[in-house]
Amino acid sequence: MVSYLRTVGLFALALGLAQLGPSPAWAGMRSSDGFSAQERARLEAGELVARPRSQRRGALNLTGGTSFQVIDAPPDVVWAALLDTGNYPHTMPRVLEARVVGRGPDSRTVYVRQGAAGLIERSYYLNIKHDAERRDITFVIDDSRPHDVKAAWGFYTVRPHGAQRTLIGYGVMADVGGGLLTRIAGSSMQEWMLRPPNMLKGFIERAGGGAYR
Repeated sequence: MVSYLRTVGLFALALGLAQLGPSPAWAGMRSSDGFSAQERARLEAGELVARPRSQRRGALNLTGGTSFQVIDAPPDVVWAALLDTGNYPHTMPRVLEARVVGRGPDSRTVYVRQGAAGLIERSYYLNIKHDAERRDITFVIDDSRPHDVKAAWGFYTVRPHGAQRTLIGYGVMADVGGGLLTRIAGSSMQEWMLRPPNMLKGFIERAGGGAYR
C-alpha cells in the first residue's frame, strides 16, 4: 500500500486542523502501517473500512470520519468516474440532483440536492478542487451561496493498489443541522456519510466503469 502522508496534509488543510495540532484520530492515515491486520483483510475482501469521528468546533457539531475501499479497476478509471458529476446519484447517498454551475482549470462548483424527494431535501453548493497529477480532490461548502447544510468539507484520494486495482480514501466532516432529517437518520447518519467509496466501487464494478476504460 502507498504512503498517506499527502492525504494527511490534504485533510489537515481541508478541515482546518493544522492550527489545532496533530490528531491521533487521523494518525492511521500516515502509512500502510496505519491499517490493522483486520482492516487490511477487510480491504482485500472488498469491504469498506470506516473510521468514524465526531467533533465539536465552536457552534458546529461535526460528524463524519474517513473510509477506505479497494476497487477492482485501475486508478484512471476510478478517477474519471469520480470526476463525472453525473455519477453523484450513484456514488453519494440520497443525491437527487447534481450539476456543475462553475468551472476552472482545476476546480468546479457543483450544485447538489440531496434527501428524499418531496419529503426531506437539502441543497448546497460545493467548491471542488482536483489535482489530476496526484489524483487528489478536496471539497467544501460554498458559504457565499444558499446552503441548507451548516458546514461540510473533505477529500478523496485515488491510489494504485497492486495490478489494475485502486485504493480510494475518503474523508468528510459536516454539520447537517437539526430537523427532521437528523431525527430520521439518527445514529445511522455517520455510517451513511462514510458510504461513498463503497457506492463508487459498486457503480464501477457493476457497469459504470465500462464508460471510462
